[in-house]
Amino acid sequence: MSTGFEGGAVYTPRFRVGGKPAAAPDEDTFTMAVEAVETFAAGEVPSETARVELVGEFAAVADWGLSAYLGKPVELGRHAGSAVGFAAALRAVESAPNEPSTLLIAAERAGPLGGQAAVLRFGPHRAPRAPEWSQPTDHDSAASLARAGLASIGLAPALPTGASPTPPWTPETAAAFDAVGSLQVSEGAYVPRPRYLENLPSRWRLEGDRCGRCDRVTFPRRARCRFCGLSDRLSTMTLPRDGARVIAATAIGKGGQPTEFDPQVGALGGYGVVLAEFDAGVRLTLQVTDAAPGEVKIGDRVGTRLRRLYPMEGEWRYGRKAVPLPE
Repeated sequence: MSTGFEGGAVYTPRFRVGGKPAAAPDEDTFTMAVEAVETFAAGEVPSETARVELVGEFAAVADWGLSAYLGKPVELGRHAGSAVGFAAALRAVESAPNEPSTLLIAAERAGPLGGQAAVLRFGPHRAPRAPEWSQPTDHDSAASLARAGLASIGLAPALPTGASPTPPWTPETAAAFDAVGSLQVSEGAYVPRPRYLENLPSRWRLEGDRCGRCDRVTFPRRARCRFCGLSDRLSTMTLPRDGARVIAATAIGKGGQPTEFDPQVGALGGYGVVLAEFDAGVRLTLQVTDAAPGEVKIGDRVGTRLRRLYPMEGEWRYGRKAVPLPE
């Protein structure tokens, strides 16, 4: 089986500071990597993926988190986020020709500003055109090289030239939120790590159970229909990650948040919360990100994105949050 380039996608944060893309405070290389993967057609994750080559500085969560997100074990390789690391990752792809599908994911996040991710997919079905990799320099990042290559075949959209939305945060408050990861925070709504991991199919992939008797959806998954009690004839279904409608909205100010969000509110201020209804008739309560409190209103369309929630038991916890979508 020969391995060739099959496609790719780029994720760029919606905000810009000083003319450059700026990652939101609750984004990191792991969430941006997931976002890049989700930009494939219809948001579908390549189900046959067997190997992932990571290029960049990724926290330990990537060691198990990508397998959890993809829903299957994957062989993981790690490389530096430099031009040298990017070249090494490409060589690793070429030296593993028997894999059904390999993802090369390059991501970077420089402090409270800057951020992008690109994913390249390799497999047995070669694309008509392959990216043209420019001659790298010591100053090139892997993510920028990957983006430039995808741009050469039209798969990396140009950055917008008009005005971008004003971030509801500053570089200083974003840096303060970054520092939250090293804090020992109050765990008033303590969720043991085994239970957190058990719920990842629903919380990360938006999986629910559709009942074969009443055709209703239980979310999150409970291995039993919460409407008629049936425990067999359940099929897994995935909610659409975009297009939910807000049916209720509120803003959480200082003092109204659960205690595990104390450091977030201390760094960034209050946040919005919405009750959103999905196409499947399922309603989710979601924290709002990429918007100021009160900006997302009843009737608005929202999507969901995987973002950092809060640190617990020495690591960041991640979950889906709502982001505003254009009509």
